[in-house]
Amino acid sequence: MNITSPFFAALLANGPVKAGGYTYFLYGGKIRKCKSKRGPRKSKTEREKQITDHFTEVRKIWKVYRLAIGVLPIWRVAARERGVSKSDSLFHSINGGCLQAKQGVWAFKTFRFSVGSLEAPVITNAERHDWTITLQWENGIEGPKAKASDQVFVGYFYDTLHDAPQLISNSMAHRGDGKVTIEIPEACQPEGTRLHLYLFFGNEELNQFSPSEYVEL
Repeated sequence: MNITSPFFAALLANGPVKAGGYTYFLYGGKIRKCKSKRGPRKSKTEREKQITDHFTEVRKIWKVYRLAIGVLPIWRVAARERGVSKSDSLFHSINGGCLQAKQGVWAFKTFRFSVGSLEAPVITNAERHDWTITLQWENGIEGPKAKASDQVFVGYFYDTLHDAPQLISNSMAHRGDGKVTIEIPEACQPEGTRLHLYLFFGNEELNQFSPSEYVEL
């Protein structure tokens, strides 16, 4: 087959042509070719599959987390403070090791519901009566990164739902109160279901946040 003949070029004008194990086509007015049959797709190694599954789990948790926090720009603010281009990348780098594929959070103690430049709470007492939770914290010296007016937020997971972060954002409490009492929705959970709680603060303008402090009840 003379691929340089005008006849062949005219034939390719109607679409690619396969011949001799190659596919011929026109590109930029010139005849090009590539192998018609490509080798079998290389299957992923077990390690590659683990990495893909883990990344998928982190993305899933990130999406649910964003729904839980609503308009709070926690990770967007933190990314800007740290010079990171994307908030989801920062979430992944900090919390990725706390997650397992198809299981959600496994390391609740090291998971960070919030990060930021405000001073973190120091929990001094935590009590639970059914679904009523009371958290107390120590207040240090008030300053630019620890104001009495800072708002109180409590993130949480049910121990039965490791992939479903939730948030109490309307506690009406402030850092200066030293204590908050909240009602966790029962949400058809078995009585006595363990709770993983994350206390953190946000300033009045909600453009600064503190790292979260963990407690289990």
